[in-house]
Amino acid sequence: RFIACPQLARTVRRCLQGGAGPQPLLLEFAPGPGILTRSLLDAGFRVVALESNSDFLADLQSLENSLDGQLKVIHGDFFRLDPLAKGALKPPAVSSDKLFKTLGVAAVPWRADVPLKIFGIVPQPLERNRLWRLLFAMYECSSIYRYGRVELNLFISEKEYTV
Repeated sequence: RFIACPQLARTVRRCLQGGAGPQPLLLEFAPGPGILTRSLLDAGFRVVALESNSDFLADLQSLENSLDGQLKVIHGDFFRLDPLAKGALKPPAVSSDKLFKTLGVAAVPWRADVPLKIFGIVPQPLERNRLWRLLFAMYECSSIYRYGRVELNLFISEKEYTV
């Protein structure tokens, strides 16, 4: 569910780095122990860690407190963004409107540059359903896509990739 190998973290960081300009905000979901998170922070990324597992929250929040605004840790689950149920949301469910407002990310036209990069590993249980949900949200310009283009960087299983 998360990257535990420092060498893989460095490889992913190189893939996420753009040109010479400032790096866009990166939303990392399910960072786990934060090995990739630390590598991204070292490279100058501003990172928002969206972690649903409370076992990892304390260490990530400690890292957040030791930095000066470069890391924001939120208790939430990327795949429970904008649930269909109405009413108040209980973590780890998160509203994309509230999340983007907290991050200070404003809506931009789709022709504009990417305001946000998203990285994570798609859990294999219900993997296809989660991928379809992301595709439908993009088609409808809803959820995270209400704010313009976002760059999704996802690890998925080979089985789903081939399908």
